Amino acid sequence: MERIWLTVFALTAVVLQTTLVPVVAVGGIAPDLVFLLVIFLALQRQSTLGIWAAFILGLLQDIGGGGLIGLQAMLLLTLAYLAVYLRKKFFQENYLSQILIIVLFTFLHQFLTFFWMNTLLDTGFAFNRWLLMALGMSIYHCLVGPLLFRGLGYFIHSQELPRHPNREPGLRPRFYRLGRTGSR
Repeated sequence: MERIWLTVFALTAVVLQTTLVPVVAVGGIAPDLVFLLVIFLALQRQSTLGIWAAFILGLLQDIGGGGLIGLQAMLLLTLAYLAVYLRKKFFQENYLSQILIIVLFTFLHQFLTFFWMNTLLDTGFAFNRWLLMALGMSIYHCLVGPLLFRGLGYFIHSQELPRHPNREPGLRPRFYRLGRTGSR
């Protein structure tokens, strides 16, 4: 059942990204649903699944978007490797850490796009335009990302990795006030 949901979400993200999202873009800035799905899979699932999904979805996005074939696949693959490497270092249930991860990866994704577009295609894409795009996409991703992560987590249950590496599965989190000493 999980594979069916993954396939449905992946195809929906690619179709929406190539058809509907460019229409609702504000000033040329729109959320990247494929990027958010790849980051979710790389953080929440097995490393091989996130990496393969990044490559395949990147190629589909390149083909559907009409850009340079392989650019998005390479960028998403790079980000998936980095997310897999960092996934045990972040508390993934916390919305603040999710937003921090999303902003960090959005800026990195936009910077790599800016770098490769100027290097490979010599487009003359200005730095201030890149910064505006990165800020706009970060705001979009901060609003959409945690909701998407929560919705995907509802349908795709992770059994291999506990949500927090320092907590055993099945235990409820305990919250302590700062400055409190002694045992509970």
